[in-house]
Formats: sequence, structure tokens, C-alpha cells
Amino acid sequence: MHPLEIIGEWRRRWFGWLPIQKRWERSAKDVAPQQQDDWLLEPINQREASALFPHLSKERAILQYQKMRLHMREQTDRGF
Repeated sequence: MHPLEIIGEWRRRWFGWLPIQKRWERSAKDVAPQQQDDWLLEPINQREASALFPHLSKERAILQYQKMRLHMREQTDRGF
């Protein structure tokens, strides 16, 4: 777990009792990028995948690269 995530959890637990206005729930359509800006729709760069994961086979590197891209999308609260 990243140190900033630990601090964020501590902050939410410690200050959770304060009557602070919570973020609204956003639907997937609200947070989805425009189709021309959606980098997940771009074809996977096999060279980049192999460079990021040189210890894996070509197929496993591509799979891991796609997982990483999905994880990055999730971390930015943009949904899948």
C-alpha cells in the first residue's frame, strides 16, 4: 500500500465524523472520456509492453500491460 493511501485512509477515519459534504456519486457515462481522447481504445504497443515487463513472455507482457492501463484508468476515477 502506498504511503499516501495510508494517510488518506487515516484522514477519512479520523475526520469521518465531521459533517463534511461528501462527493457525489458519478455514473460511468459522466466520467467516461470522449472517444477520441480514450487512450484505452488505442492499439496496444507491443514494444512498450515488452520493455515494461521484460521478464515475461510476449503474451503475458501484453496482458500485464493492459491490466496496468486499466488500473491507471481506475485510479483516476474514470471507470472502465
